[in-house]
Amino acid sequence: MLKAIWFVPPALATLAAQAAAAKGQTPLVQGVATSSSDEQFEALRDGRQDLAITAMDNVIMWNRRAGPADFRIVAQLETTTGLKLVARPGLTRVSALAGGKLLVDSAVNGFVVALRTMLADAGIAADGYTLVEAGGVRERFERLIGGEGNATLLGPPFIGLANEQGFNALVEADRAYPGFPGQGVVVRAGRLAQLHDPLVEWLTALEAARSRAKQDPAQAARTLADAGLAHQVAAAMVVALGGTLEPSPVGIRILTEQRRALGLPGEDDTYDKLVDLSLLNAIGARAVVI
Repeated sequence: MLKAIWFVPPALATLAAQAAAAKGQTPLVQGVATSSSDEQFEALRDGRQDLAITAMDNVIMWNRRAGPADFRIVAQLETTTGLKLVARPGLTRVSALAGGKLLVDSAVNGFVVALRTMLADAGIAADGYTLVEAGGVRERFERLIGGEGNATLLGPPFIGLANEQGFNALVEADRAYPGFPGQGVVVRAGRLAQLHDPLVEWLTALEAARSRAKQDPAQAARTLADAGLAHQVAAAMVVALGGTLEPSPVGIRILTEQRRALGLPGEDDTYDKLVDLSLLNAIGARAVVI
């Protein structure tokens, strides 16, 4: 069984697992929750986990840290992030965040690059705010509500929970930057040969779940709701599913272009450097045989 580390179970993984359970099949993946992308990096680096579901930008800096430098995106599970910049009551414009504390998972990789781009677009210089590493989305929500920061990026259901307490959504990442990529499946290239068969089997199950969800989104949303998600959140997660598992070249380009505009490392990373399509190619070959 594959071992995965993620912030919350991705919709496709839940749909695939539910389909397997309905047939009495053994789960293909055992997932554990993480509180930070640093923990994901360490778990993959040390071989304690086989794959991570994470922001695709993380790979850019993970490959620049001390370690194997062989992290690759092998699939994209969401076309959008659902992320919004949420600020405490009284702050209604991004420009009002000047001088404030912004809660982030990592200060150097992941969705922080989109956050820094939002601030730059509002005319706030890089030295005009403080980034505070505060963990994953659940942890950031709790610390924002607790008054430890002025704003942070949140996804569902935490956006709605924050709105109920008077917090304001200032920018929606997917509207501000069309094509900005959702989370991907990240593995180490050095372990691809060892993990090839179980990864292909799991990705095949994800592709089948994706296809079914696109054919009957209402049923997919009901399945996710039965698994414990609020129906509105479940429906939004189904909408975020793409027409393919292939990582978006447009999305990768947005990541590197944002880094270039901000003067951050990784602006010269290419699609081929970050993405490995061998597993998805194997799924295509398998589909022909079947």
